[in-house]
Amino acid sequence: MFDIPMLLLQAETESNLFSPDQFAGYAVTAVITIFNILLVFVIFRLFAYKKILKLINSRQEALDAELDAARKAKEEAQAIVDSSKQTVDDAKRKSSEIIEEAKANADKQSKTVISQANEEAQQIIQRAEEDAVRMKRNAFETMKDDIADLSIQIAGHIIGDALSKEELKESATKYTEEILDKEVAKSE
Repeated sequence: MFDIPMLLLQAETESNLFSPDQFAGYAVTAVITIFNILLVFVIFRLFAYKKILKLINSRQEALDAELDAARKAKEEAQAIVDSSKQTVDDAKRKSSEIIEEAKANADKQSKTVISQANEEAQQIIQRAEEDAVRMKRNAFETMKDDIADLSIQIAGHIIGDALSKEELKESATKYTEEILDKEVAKSE
């Protein structure tokens, strides 16, 4: 049934993964691959390495410059923010001072205006009182003269010619002044 020499012959003619023919093919492929890699490395090293290295260095320098510029911009922005905060704080402080000063000036002016108004009111009241007293005296003087004249006429009609008109006028003036002085004293 199975013939062993035939199997061996068949096994020798068939190639498998671990046969010497296959190993030789693997070795040749490996050598060619290594040669290709070395060739690509040498070509890369001769023609592209320096350019790529320059490109990488220039890119690194550009990134460093951008980072430095960003740091400087950040520092400047922070300085501007600090300056702005200081300016805002100064403005708040100055506005508070101005408001306090305005309040103080307003209080001072209001006190001045009130005191002036009070003084003017006192002066007006004093003048009004003086005017009232003067008008009262004028009225009493007028009344006194009128009463004296009326008294003289009445006395002249009643008494007749017994007393002279001057004596009647003098005594009427005297009594009228006494009465009016007492009335003025009472009203003041």
